[in-house]
Order: sequence, then C-alpha cells, then structure tokens
Amino acid sequence: MTVETTGWTATEYLDSDAAILAYLEAAFEDGDPPLIAAALSDVAKVRGIAEQPKPDIALDSVIRTLKALGLELTAKAA
Repeated sequence: MTVETTGWTATEYLDSDAAILAYLEAAFEDGDPPLIAAALSDVAKVRGIAEQPKPDIALDSVIRTLKALGLELTAKAA
C-alpha cells in the first residue's frame, strides 16, 4: 500500500495577525531554537522581509542564555 502525501507550508495559513501570533506563540512555547527560527523565517516571508541580513548571534545561543537567566522569549502583537 502506497501512501501519497502533498506538500504543506505554514505560510499558506498565515493570513492574519491572529494566525501569525498563534503560530509564533506555539513555536516559542515549544522552545526549540530551530523551530523558532523556522517560524520567524515563515513570518518574514509572509511579511515580505525574508531577505534580511542574518544576525551575528545565533538564535539558539540567545534562547539558551535567556533560559540560563531564568527568562523566556515570547511573542506579542505590537
């Protein structure tokens, strides 16, 4: 039996500020740096700012430092 799958991309569903916020909140809640980075990249693509320069500091390093300080990174609508 062969299972057929179709492609899926989160960007197809990020069609409102509420959807974007929920997506980012879920990624931040999970706490996995590569997942957070992917979610931020998806939102940047949707917002048309995907070609931003990469920061000198890795996101996972920032998240680990915040956690070591007893802090957490969260998403909030502006």
